[in-house]
Amino acid sequence: MSFIILLLIIVMLYASLTKYGSIYKILFMITVITSMTTAFFIYGIMVFDKSDLFEILNTGMNMTTFIYVCIIWFAADIIVIFKIIKNYRKYLDVNSITVSTPGQERE
Repeated sequence: MSFIILLLIIVMLYASLTKYGSIYKILFMITVITSMTTAFFIYGIMVFDKSDLFEILNTGMNMTTFIYVCIIWFAADIIVIFKIIKNYRKYLDVNSITVSTPGQERE
């Protein structure tokens, strides 16, 4: 399980530091990030159907603690999504082509 958490942290760092040149890349990364968190949440709920304790990194959690962890995790996803959109908007600003009216010359 610790490998999955490390993988999620790496994916979230990559997603927040990458430059996005297309809306399709943004949608793909948002889907990957939210699906990983949702899969963790669903897996945790399935574990709680069988047991009263969820163990992660050799630490046991009850249902309330697990829900709080998932809420914080989804909040981190939202922060990363805003960072992705901000990077995309910055990319568009830097790489936009200025439209010139007829009669104006480019220098």
